[in-house]
Amino acid sequence: MQTAKQAMLAILKGEKADFIPEAYSTMKDVVYPGERFIDLKNFDPYGTGPDAWGVMWTNQGPNPMIDGNTVAKDFRLFEDVADWKKYVKFPKFSKFVLKMIFKNMQKGMGVNRDEHVVSCLLLSGAFERVNQMVGFENALCAFYECPDEMKELLNAIADYKIKCIELAHKTLKPDVIHMHDDWGTNDNMFFSPDIWREFIKPIEKRYADKIHELGMIYMHHSCGHIEQIIPDLVEIGVDAINPMMISNDLDTLMEKYGDKITFCGGIDSQTMEIEATPEAVTREVRKAMDKYANKGRYLPYIIPINEATFGMYVGAVTEYGRQIELK
Repeated sequence: MQTAKQAMLAILKGEKADFIPEAYSTMKDVVYPGERFIDLKNFDPYGTGPDAWGVMWTNQGPNPMIDGNTVAKDFRLFEDVADWKKYVKFPKFSKFVLKMIFKNMQKGMGVNRDEHVVSCLLLSGAFERVNQMVGFENALCAFYECPDEMKELLNAIADYKIKCIELAHKTLKPDVIHMHDDWGTNDNMFFSPDIWREFIKPIEKRYADKIHELGMIYMHHSCGHIEQIIPDLVEIGVDAINPMMISNDLDTLMEKYGDKITFCGGIDSQTMEIEATPEAVTREVRKAMDKYANKGRYLPYIIPINEATFGMYVGAVTEYGRQIELK
């Protein structure tokens, strides 16, 4: 019988797994420093204060996994993407003693290399980083008002991220690079698929190529409805996508691409959270696992918003993942 780590790596690689592991307890996301407020003494990537880019963040609560944080209200580092070269200061790599930071993070998280899949979580992907600096509306308008400057900025951010990937590989030695860039609302993308293909897809291809060159797995996070670009993510070599919310037609996507990319999600977390009982959580978890576990590469996954419900969810997936028969 495989360990949970072995089973999860098998699913992420499209190989045979003995059972379905619970992702949060099996994979430890070690956050690359600088994309949120960071206190170099306490190694807190979710506090209130400026990040390494100069963006001000506000903590939303005491549990960073559940509560998260957001850019401070009305904050703008600057207004016009056309002026980005005047204002954008890329974090200095010399600012972070990565080996020490990663060591302390892993210790605080209780990382056990024998038991856990280790990922390096790179928050604030290229589009997210732009909208965090100039505001969401300005970032969206920039695709049309100054497309050349927008491409330059996105690619400059990608250059920085690729260096981060290389340094993470060297100092953390993760199994997975977990990139973060939200592209969707509940029922559609923030921008047209054509805009995504022109501006963002080439960046994602660069990430995928570098991650695979270094022998790691590429997992991408994007909330929302993004089913229009799943064929593109498959094409450029993304290994896994989360959280695949139910607004996406996961049944059709699994039929078409379930052997090519690992889908992490498919759980009706809204119903689960509204009812917020062990019975409701177990029902939604088992319904999704029964539907998708044998259709292709699949892991249950949600974005947690309630600590009590999240605990129920972890328990339900852990229990049923050992019971469900994989063909």
